Amino acid sequence: MLITITTLAGRINAMVSSLDHDSIMILVATPCLLLLYFVIKTLKERLFPNPHLPPGSLGWPLVGETLQFLLINLPPEIFVNYRMNKYDSPVFKTSLFGETVAVFVGPAGNKFLFSKENKLVNVWWPTSVKKLMKLSLANVVGDEAKTPRKILMTSVDRDALKRYIDRMDLVAQNHIRTHWEGITSACFSYLGN
Repeated sequence: MLITITTLAGRINAMVSSLDHDSIMILVATPCLLLLYFVIKTLKERLFPNPHLPPGSLGWPLVGETLQFLLINLPPEIFVNYRMNKYDSPVFKTSLFGETVAVFVGPAGNKFLFSKENKLVNVWWPTSVKKLMKLSLANVVGDEAKTPRKILMTSVDRDALKRYIDRMDLVAQNHIRTHWEGITSACFSYLGN
């Protein structure tokens, strides 16, 4: 063991002595400059927050608040509700999956987000979400999303749902009559936590 350590130390010493002064400076300076960049960026964001951004925390550099979001072992609603209560706002900023994001909560936030798309707000999805949801409406942004969203919104707006109620009631009654009439007992299992 001692011979191996001595041999390793000798090899490192030989490598260092074969490098010239400039190479050693570059090897030492590069990680130091990267560390300095992230420290300055983090301090700048914390000490001089942008007044046009919503309240919130960006967490640790690079990681953000992803660990709290994933490792809490709780539903995402608890992560969101905690921050809503902490910042006393239905809109807050955070850093998840390597991206700085603004989180809009509730119907007013969703209405603002989707009514101002391509005007005040640019909707985008992190790369990880794009890979998971390749061919979905959520993955389409910008002008190419306008037509499918308009079609979808006209089929689920208040007036459309009022037209569907009679049909849904008829289907539910038919299902109960066909599959449940005459049954005196049933067993159900709760699938939640």
